[in-house]
Amino acid sequence: MREIASVRRSSYGPSSPTIGERGARTRQAILDASLALFAQKGFHATLIDDIATRVGISRAALYQYFASKEEIFTELAHTAGNDLIRVVRRLGPLGPTAQGFDNLHWWIGEWAWVQDKYATMFVEWAKVDSPRTPMHSHIGDFVHSYAVRMTQRLTQADLNGLAPEGAALAILAMMRRVNQYRAMRMARGLPDEAVLDTLAVTVQLALFPDTAADVLALADTGETTRRKVRVQHERSLDTVVHFESLEDRFSGRSERAMSTIRRLLDAGGQVMAERGFHATSVEDILKRASLGRGTFYKYFDDKLDLLQAQAAEAAGAVVTLVDRFREIDGGIGDPAALRSWLSDFIACRQRYAGVFRTWSDGEPRDDTLQGLSRQVGCRHLRTFDVVLGSVERDYPFTVSAGSLVLMALLDQLVNYSVVSKHVVLTNEVLVDTLAAFIERGFLDTQAHLRPERSVGRDA
Repeated sequence: MREIASVRRSSYGPSSPTIGERGARTRQAILDASLALFAQKGFHATLIDDIATRVGISRAALYQYFASKEEIFTELAHTAGNDLIRVVRRLGPLGPTAQGFDNLHWWIGEWAWVQDKYATMFVEWAKVDSPRTPMHSHIGDFVHSYAVRMTQRLTQADLNGLAPEGAALAILAMMRRVNQYRAMRMARGLPDEAVLDTLAVTVQLALFPDTAADVLALADTGETTRRKVRVQHERSLDTVVHFESLEDRFSGRSERAMSTIRRLLDAGGQVMAERGFHATSVEDILKRASLGRGTFYKYFDDKLDLLQAQAAEAAGAVVTLVDRFREIDGGIGDPAALRSWLSDFIACRQRYAGVFRTWSDGEPRDDTLQGLSRQVGCRHLRTFDVVLGSVERDYPFTVSAGSLVLMALLDQLVNYSVVSKHVVLTNEVLVDTLAAFIERGFLDTQAHLRPERSVGRDA
């Protein structure tokens, strides 16, 4: 009986020659139901019983096709990732010409179509990525496969000092995160064309800052009035946002107690950054901090309480840092100012990596955490509107969409600094890559490189 069960179990796999037409339909129904439930309830809240009920089969029958919910997710993720890799293979030659920009623009649209098709998977992808899950190696493999192919393609082009490896991951960061914003209805109410066209213009200028203005005009985003954006958002930036500090929350505690609290917060942040909130236990935090359970519950009710405390601290630090971005003033002045700001930004992201992961994932679904996330996100966008809106341009560029793309780049690229044993970006390469993309793509500091007239579509 054991041997028969084993043979039958393997025959229900995706490439089985004996699964039959009916079995193939059932298997696909399980995948479709799972995708719908992940969208409705989220991966963590979806149960195997929910999936079986949706399909109309028993729990035992479902297990003959998939060993676990994680296995279902892995297959869906594998399919989505393979579709994106096929899009990468279809990317035509790039360059500062009209044809090069057409190829990039088309490719961004194709990528968006695939990510829309699997929108739920990409929204949930980061939430389930943990070294303890079978999805982790697959995600690393996808990023590695993409990075190898895209780096090869960019190496064939003249990027004028921009490292192809960093540029490849920067593009991935913007593409994935911007399309996540769209899927999650966080694209500021902008039409898809404005967002994707501005993304295309930004990437084109980051890679080829000498692209002529009339070539960029092929992506007509409907330019936002600069003065209107600047006045509107400078006023809103005057709003003072207060975040509870650790000193306020633990007022009257001794220096030794504050040191212990700091150890718990740092340990919790590290573990949650690696595993995510749901896969982290209080025991994991205590093991990392080398402290006992009694010590933890002396200061925090549970792991959510600890995360809320660290998120409040992180929000205050980030708002202070983001406000400094206005000093860059559209790229005018000391060029070292941007790199100094980026170094501090990366350090902040790395220190509060656990908090940023929960904000990015939208998990746990806690009002306090998501309220802090919204405030910080709005502060980013309003500040970027001011800086990007101060730049004079001779090509179409929607400022509010550009701010969204910039937030996506900063939000996601730091996460890719170490995505697998194959793809590693040092902080120095991160700063150089981010600075180049911001200076070229967003602040247009190399406008003098552009010719007055385009050399034409067939050049």
